[in-house]
Amino acid sequence: MRRVRYYIRLLFAFMRISLLSQMEYRLNFVTGFCIEAAYMVIKLTYLFVVMRAGVNIGVLTPDMIMLFIGVYCIMTGVWCFLWGISEMPGKVISGAMDMLIVKPGSLQFMQSFGRFDFALAVPNFTVGIILVIVAWRRVGISVSLITVGGFLFFLLMGVALTYSFILMQALLVFWVTSTGGILTLFSALWDFNNMPMALYGRTIQLIGTFIIPIFMLTNWAGMFALDQLSRLDVAWGIGLPIIMLTLTRIMWKRGMRRYTSAGG
Repeated sequence: MRRVRYYIRLLFAFMRISLLSQMEYRLNFVTGFCIEAAYMVIKLTYLFVVMRAGVNIGVLTPDMIMLFIGVYCIMTGVWCFLWGISEMPGKVISGAMDMLIVKPGSLQFMQSFGRFDFALAVPNFTVGIILVIVAWRRVGISVSLITVGGFLFFLLMGVALTYSFILMQALLVFWVTSTGGILTLFSALWDFNNMPMALYGRTIQLIGTFIIPIFMLTNWAGMFALDQLSRLDVAWGIGLPIIMLTLTRIMWKRGMRRYTSAGG
């Protein structure tokens, strides 16, 4: 428990330092915030069209779609918040990882949570939470310990998967050197979640759930709240994050064995 408290304090220290460093150049912070807010407006155009039409799509009402888009915005905020992971390929190539290796504590923890981007994350978190609360009320979902607790649990599973995917694509730098194309591909796949997976065909749903599990990032929390998860879905929604976190850890250890420091 002492070790856990140490890393919790370290996490909050990293968050405070990241916020202070960003606020040191406030114009950059405000500019980044405004640009991300503009992107949010563009993303919400889909929702505006659906709400304006007022037509159900399959079993989903416009308010249900709003719930899924809200979760998508929250998870996008998580991705933006962990933007420091994207700096890892540059540190590996330049040998700057040496500065982290000599510090006490978990190297993976310090690389993953050493820097946060508040300017990009705050608009997504804010809009996502508002959409979820409004949709929750309009759909009439019960506010019970099971419903809210299950929703938050699968939201946490989505965070674990998001972290795993982001770190894994960064870790590929140990094998392929340039990961820009991989990040672009991941960004394109990520955009499949701006609408519920139920709007896609059965084949795409199966691929996005079991082969390239991109739908697992944002859909399971909303589906649980709407009572649309089967027992297999629940088991997969719990098991996959555990599997991915384990694979990420294995990939980290093998990748670090290939690391060549600045001093050779």
